[in-house]
Amino acid sequence: MLSTDVTPAQYKGPYERKQNFEFPAPFRDKRFRALPPGESEREFLVRAKMDPDSFGEKLEETEEDAGDLEEERHIGEQPLASQRLSTKQYATIIKDFLRQRKIKEAIDVLEVKMLKEDRVKPENYIYNLVLGGCGRVGYTKKAFQLYNNMKKRALTVTAGTYTALFNACSNSPWPADGLARANQLYGIMQEKGYTPNDTNYNAMIKAFGRCGDLQMAFALVDQMREAKLPLRDDTVSFLLQSCISDKEAGFRHALLVWRKLTEKRVKPTIYSFNLLLRCVRDCGLGDLEATKQVMEKLLNVERAQLALVSGADQTALIAKGTDGDVSDLRPNLLAAVPHLGSVLSISEVKNPEDRLLLLGGCQGFIETMLLHKCAPDIKTFTLLLDSLPKTTAAEKELIVTMKKLNIRPDVDFYNMLMKKRSMRKDYEGAKQVLTQIKQTKMRPDLITYGVLALGCTNKEEALDLVSQMNQTGYTLNAAILGAMLRQACVHMEFDYIFEVMELCLRECVPVNKMFLDHLHSFKKSCRHKQNAKELSHQQVRKFGVFKNRLETWLTEVQIDEAEDAHPWQQFRQNYPDEVRFKPKDSARFKARHTSRFKVKTSSKHRRGDW
Repeated sequence: MLSTDVTPAQYKGPYERKQNFEFPAPFRDKRFRALPPGESEREFLVRAKMDPDSFGEKLEETEEDAGDLEEERHIGEQPLASQRLSTKQYATIIKDFLRQRKIKEAIDVLEVKMLKEDRVKPENYIYNLVLGGCGRVGYTKKAFQLYNNMKKRALTVTAGTYTALFNACSNSPWPADGLARANQLYGIMQEKGYTPNDTNYNAMIKAFGRCGDLQMAFALVDQMREAKLPLRDDTVSFLLQSCISDKEAGFRHALLVWRKLTEKRVKPTIYSFNLLLRCVRDCGLGDLEATKQVMEKLLNVERAQLALVSGADQTALIAKGTDGDVSDLRPNLLAAVPHLGSVLSISEVKNPEDRLLLLGGCQGFIETMLLHKCAPDIKTFTLLLDSLPKTTAAEKELIVTMKKLNIRPDVDFYNMLMKKRSMRKDYEGAKQVLTQIKQTKMRPDLITYGVLALGCTNKEEALDLVSQMNQTGYTLNAAILGAMLRQACVHMEFDYIFEVMELCLRECVPVNKMFLDHLHSFKKSCRHKQNAKELSHQQVRKFGVFKNRLETWLTEVQIDEAEDAHPWQQFRQNYPDEVRFKPKDSARFKARHTSRFKVKTSSKHRRGDW
């Protein structure tokens, strides 16, 4: 209770008091150490008694709500405006990470640095940057998550967003999933009434083509023509990539694409020719009746009459001139006037060299390129080498042509030449290629030794190859040891097999699933031969040693489990021991004209027509 018997006159000064005397609460507060002017003591004391700061007993402290505390901390820890980066600075950091293929770090700039730490609202430009990076590496799930986050934040979905999403579909490690997402996205675009541009169409063609829906890819080309959008060489290239995805009938589709290219006078590029050669190498003609229909479209019916001749075991397609004479003995479906030349058994066109023959053969194909003023490069000749007949004469003729065109072979070309000869068991011819590499003062790479391992038929040759690798500074890997193991198993060389197994341990080489499968298959094959009494006494004894050694070896060798890792695992973890975000630099950024991103590479900046 506040006492009214004490006045300010009972103490000497505002900060003094008598002994054993305690001021009432209002007087202990320095706000009441002096009377305001014109106010009596009683009025002062009454006002002090009614002061809201000195009433009642002290209340018990209540526990603060966790949500309120988090909100106060969130508000209190907001960075100053001077501590935040600009959109351009965030974009530069993201681009640096994407350039180094550090996808997780680039994503964290958006989802951690911007949204959680700096608490800034990202623009759709930032989302498109990260989304595009995910799309280029096939991180499809994350790309669509970012797209959904954009919509939740009411950010504008631009043409670049759709292009990046379709690129994510085309690069998906699972074509079925990529196709499902592409169909869903295409449906959303139609529902919104969005009109795609030529870049969007190219991305859609690539997505549907690579994921296996060739019919949709060709339908999109028809939509481009209806929309009067220019069809350029890059559109043709995406269509050829779509053809490559169909291993059974992709070559037949590629012939139709090439016909469209020539009809619309689209100038083919070196990239187009090289993609066509990939179709020659990897894809077939498919159904025979469908192939006949394609040939009818390719050939000029007014100049040639098509006759379908049924034989006892094959169907031949004959192109005859109007006078009944064959105009050219060598077929060439890429010529200005496509023709089949002499009688050709379409049903027996099964190998790359047969398909290359339909395009005029090696020489005819190069002549067609030169006719279009498109000079072949080393990649062209490497692809041609892969489709040549399996003879040394054809390979030498190709090398002579390269010299005439001043095309110098590189290590990849020589590696392919060595592989072709090794696969047909011409091991001496493969070793001669290694001599050519050294004569041209080129340095063999690891693939070179991997190809040479295909020709190591015994333990001594394998150890000699290992010695050469050590001299050049290369180390063994599972692929090279796997090639040696296959040769050892084919030739039933137990000592060779034991040596390869010991090399895995001595060189600390982790073995993969394929390597282990070869060992288990060899064990199964030997057991079958033993039961059939096809093994000699010495082979039976060594097989027993092999079984015992394999059991202990499996507990000692390192197993490479990288093949079983999820394709997106590499994008879900950070790079260790590195700075994830660069601090804000006080210096100004370089002038815009020095930017590495100033050149516009999009096809929409080029003029042309289909």
